[in-house]
Amino acid sequence: MYAGIDFGTSSCSIGVWKNNGPVLLPLEGESTRLPSALYTTRPTLPIEEVDTLELERRIAAARRRQTAEFRKAKEENGTFKELSDAELENIERGAMRRELAERAKKRYRSQTINEVLYADTEVVFGEEAILRHIQEPQNGFFIKSPKSFLGAAIQPHHAELFFEVIKRILAFIKATAEINIQNEIDNIVLGRPVNFHGTRGQEGNHQAIGILESAAMAAGFKSVEFLMEPIAAAMDFERSIPEDVIALVLDVGGGTTDCSMVKLGPSHINSRDRNNSVLGYAGDRVGGTDIDIKLALMKIMPHFGRNSLLKNGLPIPNILFWNAVAINDVNAQEQFWSDNTQHEILFYLGQAADKKKVQRILNLQKGRLTFRLNRSAELAKIHLSERDPINLPLRYIEPELVIPVSRYDLRESIERELDVFLSLMKEVENQAGVKPDILYVTGGTAKSPIVEEWIRSNYRHVEIVVGDAFGSVVSGLTTWARRIYQ
Repeated sequence: MYAGIDFGTSSCSIGVWKNNGPVLLPLEGESTRLPSALYTTRPTLPIEEVDTLELERRIAAARRRQTAEFRKAKEENGTFKELSDAELENIERGAMRRELAERAKKRYRSQTINEVLYADTEVVFGEEAILRHIQEPQNGFFIKSPKSFLGAAIQPHHAELFFEVIKRILAFIKATAEINIQNEIDNIVLGRPVNFHGTRGQEGNHQAIGILESAAMAAGFKSVEFLMEPIAAAMDFERSIPEDVIALVLDVGGGTTDCSMVKLGPSHINSRDRNNSVLGYAGDRVGGTDIDIKLALMKIMPHFGRNSLLKNGLPIPNILFWNAVAINDVNAQEQFWSDNTQHEILFYLGQAADKKKVQRILNLQKGRLTFRLNRSAELAKIHLSERDPINLPLRYIEPELVIPVSRYDLRESIERELDVFLSLMKEVENQAGVKPDILYVTGGTAKSPIVEEWIRSNYRHVEIVVGDAFGSVVSGLTTWARRIYQ
């Protein structure tokens, strides 16, 4: 059987063809969207037994020290309480047990996620993974939005890690979907952005495709094909239009924004080769996650000491706050969580004019709460779609901490990102050499009133259709899977 899978930066979904159309399958409870997240618990490490030979050596050394102290006290006419062998053994055994417990604690803390993933520990996905990370940030490892790392300059051990994480998520999606339909899924079409998040261009794109394809095959799929996500969204839209049109498709996803100009309609819908109907496409490594990061940096981090001055009149370096919010940069996160960064923050705390704010960045660092902070920024963006302004509670940082955020704050934070969206659309228009009949907008970020208003202000004379923000891509992937696998 075949399926379409949208392995997104923010969430994943899977569709199958049923009753003459794509049907999305539930992946977590009744929800057809599974947040792209994994949490794995650190295994408890046993405390080693007290080594008998080492214990005897320590007792003998303690006995020698006691004899020397007895002689010294006798020479000085002092008093001395001599301990029995049993008492010496109890003291030394207790000391050894404390040392072994501390050693086990250090080994527990020094475990890497690679070690834990291969240690047959508990692994959970989606909202459950997010909840577990919020409840137990120190007791496990949390990976969110692995897709956003795939095109970046990553070390081999990081590539291996993301391969394993994506394999686990895809295997979970496969197993959950197969239980739902009582059938095995062998062949899939995976969505891909025009350009993956990163700075390596086509080299990064090839790296990302290689990791995704290998992970999908390792998860149990027998055949894997890829389709650009804006083309998939266009194919979903095509099923609903009665006449041929030229559509400009804007897909504002979690990690990337993709745009394409496509001929759609009855004359094209049954074609197995759509290359001639694609007039232009472009993509950039900017998406909803970047908007969350910018909102966190510009409007939340000032409450954590950003722009605050030290006693020498200089501000705290901005890189500290960037590393704190850049959850799609594995190197930045490792740097922020490091002992060196904690020492730096403690120094700033001693030198800061506003110590309360700097204490918050220390709480964030020590608690490894960066993903939770990003989640708060994401929720702020979502809630601003419904009302304006909002109060954003951050009580996991400080009991009374609540930050006001408005749509104006969000708009001010993401002006660069909005400019990127416009430049992509104009680039595709120039490639195609034609103006669109229809502008079709999809992707979760497109639900934001700020983004929608901005699009309408720049395309006043074009019909704008807002598609299913989270379902159009996977529906298009499923449509294409039917066309090539049936």
